[in-house]
Amino acid sequence: MEQRNSVKSFVGKPVGRLLIAALATATLIGSFLLLSPVISIPTFLFFGLAIPIYLGWKRPRQLAIMGLAVLLVAAPIGSLWEAQIVRQPSPLGNSDNFAPYGNGGSVLQNAHVTPFDGAGGATYNFSVEVFPQYVPANTSGLLWVELFVTTCVGATGNNSPYCPTPYPFYSPNSTLPSNLTSPSTVYFDQPLSGSNIWWFQFATAYRSGPDQNLTWIFLDPNNGYGAIEGPVSGSYTSTVELVIPSLYQDMFFYPGAVFFLALLIYYVFKRREAARQGGAGPGSPPASSPDVATSSPSTGSPPAGSPKGSAPARGAAEMHCPNCQAVVYANETSCWKCGAALTRPVPAAEAPLAGGRT
Repeated sequence: MEQRNSVKSFVGKPVGRLLIAALATATLIGSFLLLSPVISIPTFLFFGLAIPIYLGWKRPRQLAIMGLAVLLVAAPIGSLWEAQIVRQPSPLGNSDNFAPYGNGGSVLQNAHVTPFDGAGGATYNFSVEVFPQYVPANTSGLLWVELFVTTCVGATGNNSPYCPTPYPFYSPNSTLPSNLTSPSTVYFDQPLSGSNIWWFQFATAYRSGPDQNLTWIFLDPNNGYGAIEGPVSGSYTSTVELVIPSLYQDMFFYPGAVFFLALLIYYVFKRREAARQGGAGPGSPPASSPDVATSSPSTGSPPAGSPKGSAPARGAAEMHCPNCQAVVYANETSCWKCGAALTRPVPAAEAPLAGGRT
């Protein structure tokens, strides 16, 4: 118990609160970048709200200021880490190997870009290996290979509902020989301007059926974006500047919004608890105790200026629950908090004399 009280005493000091805020910041950044924005929600609630409250940091206003400070600091610090992750080469990309996009193997394999990070305005080499033997039977064979490079994730055109226009978009293509039967590698050299985080996608197509319908085959990177990240053009500093706005947006939208909603709920419950105990609200000074209030004359008559027959002042018959120590109003027979039955002491004026009348 002494150790717990000493921890609470330390947290009550400025250096202790600073360490709590630093812990919440570190866990928020780590869970957000290494796990996912969704996982960062319970992490931030635990380290940014539950632990401070448990250690005695109970004022909602202070908790709100701490949460806001953590969010404002976490995004710039996290962007330094995120920029390094973004500039790491993405895995090689392949297309699906099931019909109608494949036939026992992937038609498009080992798609990548070289270099993965370079200067703005430099030329980047995109390549993909084509395996025509995996095209489904009774088709026209592969017709062409097309490359899509853009800053709008997953876009295969210059107008996407998910990105504000205009955005950079390049789509060079290469026609394949009609008699292509052996594996072949297709290359595209594409200059990319400015400092950006790019995404690319390869596609090929064939015709089949009596109507010669066109079937498209795309890379399937299995990352939820429908495209492969890369390349990254520009310096490390420019990448950090590109990452910061999205981190601010996502951190405030996911863990931030839930944090402040939980804090609002906590504030409402604290207000209700304070109202039941006769206080003005969380963080307010406690009401004066009846024991130290100015006592009335012991003549049995009501105080001067009081209406005749008025009820006794609130708190005069309040008591602490013997089970949970909550303050219980007068005339209540059970505790509002834990439900324990209450046995009220007999007032001294009504208690029988110890020795009786002589």
